[in-house]
Amino acid sequence: MTNILPLANSSIKYSPSISNPKLNPNYAYKLPAGAVDSIQKVGQAADPQMVPAKMLLSLLNSGLNDTKVDEKIFQGRTKEDWINMYNMSIDSAVTPTLMNGLEKNPNIKAPEEVVANMKASKEFALKYHGLQEKLLGEFSDFTKSKGIDTVQMKGIGFSMNYPEPTARFGGDLDVFNYKSGTNPADMKNNMSFETDKLAAKAGMDVALDHGPKHSEIRYKGMPIENHRNFLNAEIAPISDKMNKYLFKHLKPVQETLPHGTKILVPSKEFNNVFISYHAMQHYVGGGINFHHLADWAMQVKKHGLTIPEEAKGTKYEQFMYAFTNLANKHLGTNVKVPENKKLEDDIFRRMVHIEDKMGFNIEPPKHKNPVSMTVYKFKKFAAQNNRRNEFYEINKPLSKAIIESFIKHVKNPKTFINFFTKVK
Repeated sequence: MTNILPLANSSIKYSPSISNPKLNPNYAYKLPAGAVDSIQKVGQAADPQMVPAKMLLSLLNSGLNDTKVDEKIFQGRTKEDWINMYNMSIDSAVTPTLMNGLEKNPNIKAPEEVVANMKASKEFALKYHGLQEKLLGEFSDFTKSKGIDTVQMKGIGFSMNYPEPTARFGGDLDVFNYKSGTNPADMKNNMSFETDKLAAKAGMDVALDHGPKHSEIRYKGMPIENHRNFLNAEIAPISDKMNKYLFKHLKPVQETLPHGTKILVPSKEFNNVFISYHAMQHYVGGGINFHHLADWAMQVKKHGLTIPEEAKGTKYEQFMYAFTNLANKHLGTNVKVPENKKLEDDIFRRMVHIEDKMGFNIEPPKHKNPVSMTVYKFKKFAAQNNRRNEFYEINKPLSKAIIESFIKHVKNPKTFINFFTKVK
């Protein structure tokens, strides 16, 4: 096994790139890369983010598929356009792959400080990928010594589907633990709670307040989501149905990471559902971005698209088609599926405007007084409840959703402060 690149700060927290990585289009920068400020909103166009988004997707497609970019998209682009594209790529954690696309297209000239920061992001992703490989290998050895097998989902394991795995950035490690040599689909072999106990006994920090789906273990500073379930099965029948599908099709296989570490990863059938359902959850709950689309494109490109029987006739099936069509249009896949332009456009708009996490176009209050904030939050909460009802195919009354939310706030009183101070 070759040496794994060290990372200076081994206790680094989840971050899509270098510390304070964004660029400010209204400031004249001095190198070295990384000495940058936060973005400011710029542009007076009806949708100033659209041009940077097209630039991003063209470079991302090139980085993923070895295709040439459409040079017309980059003709006459301003420094502001490039900086907005770069900042958008940081928000979506796809900057390293964009850098690969830029390197494959020498005719495309980006501003010096943008290139410098893109290179720094790629170098960081390389080191972080190596760190994750090292720590995942150690954690898997730890569980193996206790008679437990660790399967890693998404993240570093899934990165092996990318043409350059180390350019696929992942923040934390999602794992499932089961009794070695047994069937992981059988719930009696689920070793999630036992792994929590063993980790705590070994001196790792274990947080049990992350909900019923998983705990969080900190191993040498690396966050590890230790799953009991793969989806929030309790929220809707479709989630429970697809969660059971995932257990049935987990069927771990061995994968070898770039530095030779051997790990267990799920089957392609598992990823077909896990990657797409995870993206839908982000769409429904807020926060879907180009990182999710890139993962889906790599899954579909390598393994095609299969609609499980459990998903047919559901809103989830419609989401799978829409997400596939977006991958077809922007990231080089070629799978013929039914079109749903309205849903495709809404998903795309939400990926472009990641700052509007929920995408409800509800104007925030001009003054953060208790009355205006309560009205604003109520409107957003009602819209979110409607979307959850639609995509999870449930009929939860708004009154019940409010009561459940209030109980959560009571259990965590600090969130009441956010209710009256934060508009997002």
